[in-house]
Amino acid sequence: GEFMDKILIVDGNSLAYRAYYAMPLLTNGEGIYTGSLYGFLNMLLKVLDEAKPEYIVVAFDFSKKTFRNQLYEPYKATRKETPEELRAQCPLLKELLVTMGIKIIEVEGIEADDIIGTVAKSSGIENMILSGDRDVLQLIDKKTSVWLTKKGISEIHKIDESNIKGVFGVDAKGIIELK
Repeated sequence: GEFMDKILIVDGNSLAYRAYYAMPLLTNGEGIYTGSLYGFLNMLLKVLDEAKPEYIVVAFDFSKKTFRNQLYEPYKATRKETPEELRAQCPLLKELLVTMGIKIIEVEGIEADDIIGTVAKSSGIENMILSGDRDVLQLIDKKTSVWLTKKGISEIHKIDESNIKGVFGVDAKGIIELK
C-alpha cells in the first residue's frame, strides 16, 4: 500500500545523455562544461521532490565493453561515440552525487540497464525507475513504475501497470516484443 518504502533507481547514463542534448553547451568560470550536470540535477531534484523516495541509487555503465559485447561483437556498434563534452562531465556528475550522499552503482562489464533490472527485481519495496530509455518499461509490474523523461528533460511521464497499455498499446511484456 501507500506505506511501503520507495526506492528511486536512476538510469545515470540515459539521464546524463538526455540532459546533455537538452541543454545548451554551458560552461563554468573555468571553462568546464556543465550543461549535462545542470540538466541532470534539475530532473533529479524535480522527481525527488515529487516522489519523496526513502532510498535512491544511480546506475551507470562502467565502460563501453560489457558481457554483451563478448557475446556478440557488433552489439551497439552502430551507437555514436559519446561526445567529449559529455564524457568530461561524467566524473564530475558522479562526484556531485556522492557529495549529495547518493549511492552510485557501476559494475565492470555490466550495463546500467541490467543493474536497474537487478535492483528493481530484488529491492522488496516499491521501485520507481527514472530513465529516458523505453527499454526499462519492460520492468513495470505491481511494484515498479517508470518515470520516463520526454522532450529532453522538461516533461516526465509516469508509466505504471494502470496506464502502460493506454500509452504504448502493450503491457510490460509487450514492450520486449515491440523492441
